[in-house]
Amino acid sequence: MYLEFFLLLNYWCLGAISWVLFGLAMYAGRRRMLLMYRPPHPIIGPPPTVTILIPAKDEGERIRACLLSAIEQDYPNVQVIAIDDRSTDQTGTVMDELAASHPRLKVIHNTQAPPPGWTGKNNALWTGQKQAEGEWLLFVDSDMIMEKDALSVAMSVVLRKKFDLLSLLPRLESHSFWESLLVPLAGSTASTMYLIALTNNAQRTNTAFANGQFLLINRTSYDAIGGHETVRDRFCEDIEIARLMKPRGMRPRVSWGNDFCSVRMYSSLGAIFRGWSRIYYSATVGKPWRPLAALMFLIFSCFSAYAALIWAVYRITHPTRLLWGWGGIAWLDAALTHLVVMTFLIGIMYRWSGNRWRNALFFPIAGPMLAAILLKALSMCITKKVEWRGTAYTHTMAETLTAASPKS
Repeated sequence: MYLEFFLLLNYWCLGAISWVLFGLAMYAGRRRMLLMYRPPHPIIGPPPTVTILIPAKDEGERIRACLLSAIEQDYPNVQVIAIDDRSTDQTGTVMDELAASHPRLKVIHNTQAPPPGWTGKNNALWTGQKQAEGEWLLFVDSDMIMEKDALSVAMSVVLRKKFDLLSLLPRLESHSFWESLLVPLAGSTASTMYLIALTNNAQRTNTAFANGQFLLINRTSYDAIGGHETVRDRFCEDIEIARLMKPRGMRPRVSWGNDFCSVRMYSSLGAIFRGWSRIYYSATVGKPWRPLAALMFLIFSCFSAYAALIWAVYRITHPTRLLWGWGGIAWLDAALTHLVVMTFLIGIMYRWSGNRWRNALFFPIAGPMLAAILLKALSMCITKKVEWRGTAYTHTMAETLTAASPKS
């Protein structure tokens, strides 16, 4: 009886109470990351020049919408560079067609595989930035669609706040059941694992995050850290760039960007598993501790609700002297409170990502699938094998980042 009472108290702590604390942290973090507002503050003086760099590999017609959203930005001083990285489909053709009718756009065709120790994306961006003329660089993934004022508002923020980097968390587009169920949940898990909101805390120099889907960085700061050459072997180079900046006294920041940009990350269940497991693996530089911690949270603070509910039903039908015979009701109260709080907060996560709140009701399906993704990431921590955008990588990410050579 005493053991069960002890387990009940621990379950309250791991279940409902942990989710209440998690919810408070969620809301505090969100407030910290609300930096983008309309209308933007006016830019004082001549607007600095900005170069938008967009790498793409085998994006087909999807690259067209991304490039047009970059070309049609209402910011006045913009250069757009698109890097076709060894595409075997019509990606390069689409780029050339758009460049022929839009003077803002310049196309680079990269036909060579990345050098040993480089990822394809980092090699493409390092190649593209050599022809960038902007005082600021905006790195945009090829699946990102920006609103016309996204760059104007972002530049207004960085100039007024004197930030060195601003990265946006976009609205997550979902065109299928699995996308709407898994992508927002996986994204929220990443936000928690990597303590994204603490990037905006200047005192936490050891905690930094950036999202390469929309990463605006001052050119001087970019060159000072060695750019993409320094992070050449990283699969999450965006996070590493932010991590390099903060200890040097630079000011990277992350903001919610739902109203300013959107992205469709993955279009199939297989791509979701491959993509998010790679992100979880690479953001920790191949170390298993954060994915393992996330998996433990799923088991003890999420899945435990269903076990407690089953046990509550059993205890109601098989009462003991626990709490004077009310032990079953106590377990039921704990389980239902846990489920309600957890489901409500997971629904908020979906809503913040631009998806439907009611997707949280499918957590009994989505939760185990998220656990499977985390297990795949843990297996990658062991094998060190990564496949990304059709390229298999066998190099192991270095424990520390080596200094880059001077920019040529």
